[in-house]
Amino acid sequence: MSADDKTVRGGRPSFFSNPESDRLLAIIVRLLTEHSVLAERVKTLEALLDQSGIITSDQIEAFEPNQDVDEAWMLARMQLIKDVLESGANIPLDEP
Repeated sequence: MSADDKTVRGGRPSFFSNPESDRLLAIIVRLLTEHSVLAERVKTLEALLDQSGIITSDQIEAFEPNQDVDEAWMLARMQLIKDVLESGANIPLDEP
């Protein structure tokens, strides 16, 4: 796959002859983007907290959420999964 092979279908770049492959690529790119942004922010927050002496890395590793926090995180996780799957669903199957 080269830049010359890229075409545009329905406003989105198309890299593969099979639209399902493009859907999967869109989902993977969305996941990688989400992961990268969140990982950088978490590392930044952990470093700032540890450097300031507010919370140590050991305390972060030992943390166990209570039931309310765990449920809130589960809902957020489910929303992320929904958003990621929808990012692939928004690619039209038919070519213009």
